[in-house]
Amino acid sequence: MLRRAVSVCTLILTILLPGTYAWAEDDLYQFTPADIEFLSQFNIGNLGTPPEAPDNQWADNEEAAEFGKALFFDRRLSKNQQVSCSHCHQPEQYFTDGLAHSQGIGQTRRSAPTILGIAYSPWLFWDGRKDSLWAQALAPMEHPDEHGLSRAELAKKVLEYYPQQYSKLFGKTESEQPDWDDVDFPASPNGSETALENWEDLDQEDQKAINRIFTNMGKSLMAYQRMLTLPPAPFDGFIAALKDNQMEKAKELMSPSQIRGLRLFMGKANCASCHNGPLFTNHEFHNIGVPEANTEHVDLGRYEGVNLLREDEFTCLSPFSDASKNECKEMRFLKTQGPELVGAIKTPTLRNIAATSPYMQAGQFDTLQQVLNHYNKPSPPFYDRKQHPSRPHFDVLPLNLQESDLQDIEAFLHSLTSPLPKDDPWWPVEDKQVTQNHP
Repeated sequence: MLRRAVSVCTLILTILLPGTYAWAEDDLYQFTPADIEFLSQFNIGNLGTPPEAPDNQWADNEEAAEFGKALFFDRRLSKNQQVSCSHCHQPEQYFTDGLAHSQGIGQTRRSAPTILGIAYSPWLFWDGRKDSLWAQALAPMEHPDEHGLSRAELAKKVLEYYPQQYSKLFGKTESEQPDWDDVDFPASPNGSETALENWEDLDQEDQKAINRIFTNMGKSLMAYQRMLTLPPAPFDGFIAALKDNQMEKAKELMSPSQIRGLRLFMGKANCASCHNGPLFTNHEFHNIGVPEANTEHVDLGRYEGVNLLREDEFTCLSPFSDASKNECKEMRFLKTQGPELVGAIKTPTLRNIAATSPYMQAGQFDTLQQVLNHYNKPSPPFYDRKQHPSRPHFDVLPLNLQESDLQDIEAFLHSLTSPLPKDDPWWPVEDKQVTQNHP
């Protein structure tokens, strides 16, 4: 459906009228049946249920989701007992943290993208170095700058803090867990030299037991994140009003500036070529020439991500997966070469984008205006022959839009902000709502 959205766009004449066209307000809100059918593909109501997850047999288990939710908000699962998953993915900020570089035990290299809608993506992290939500959820736990615990410490804490929930879901643990008196901490195949030495001192059965508990943590966290749903934004209500021919309601939901921005977004500006479908993303990777956050340590993006995927112990093809190899098509046909991978970053969702600054993978832009200015007159990607395996491929062309056009597109992006839910048990937020502006 996402790819189809792009091809259909070329057929929608009303939407493709130039942004400089002097619209009368009554004409501005007129959309043909074909326009409305096309725009309906972007409605959050057409998102459907998350794709099947054969690599995680607990993906849609509500008890696993409840357990995952407890893990998600538990600060005890960190070295300083102050960092939880929700530390960087805060419900009140649409599961982001508002930082250019997320802060856990230390500072990370990139920002924390929202996890809303992430269950629909085949690749995780900005560089796509994980192929499942359960594998992604495990990485921060062991990372020294995030949760900062070793694998063995995490496994022991889970059994200590959640013995009943864990055993109810995954069976009796007494005969399957290591003899903790024989484990020297920290112990992990990743991390410090001490952690690796302690891990290698464990016998294979103890390693398997720890890995089993660790993996079950990730699969439970995945089950929780699959429960998160997005409330309709004003844009979604607008499309529904158009379909029901409720023009006055449609005008209340989106301003004339936002409608002009919508037409530009879908047409002349060509934003929908990458930001399409109900989540406004194609889940693919592009180098759009965003300034390097650190020219001494360039971000190789997808090029590095695929290399990490090939070495990863937690993929759909791994022994920890519940899928057969035939069900792991993304990994079996993984693209591993090509200049288009160099510096390519995953297309983010635009849902709630106006409420989740800063922007790009390392917060290179503070405002949507800066983002749009970059697209309007982009600079080629930074290239350092010593650091890059090849010259990065450049995926954008200048828009050359007028300033008023950029302002209208920014106004449209504000219509994609969903209200914070009041009574969603999976999305606990304070009693406050985002004010919807019509700039």
